[in-house]
Amino acid sequence: MKHYTKEELEQYRKKEMSIIRRIHCAAHLKECASCATLLAELDDDDAFVGKLRESIKRYDEVGVVQKTTQ
Repeated sequence: MKHYTKEELEQYRKKEMSIIRRIHCAAHLKECASCATLLAELDDDDAFVGKLRESIKRYDEVGVVQKTTQ
């Protein structure tokens, strides 16, 4: 069984694959726990990065407020 790479799964997630490749990938993901797990990890990574970016934004906003009140 051919496994998909992280790059290919990123293309799948971002809908950058052709429709035929997406159909094949979707069918593969239903049968392959390894690739499905990797796809879930990519989703988790995106969520984590989003939370980090939000935290940095809030930290920067607080830093600006503290500098103006000093």
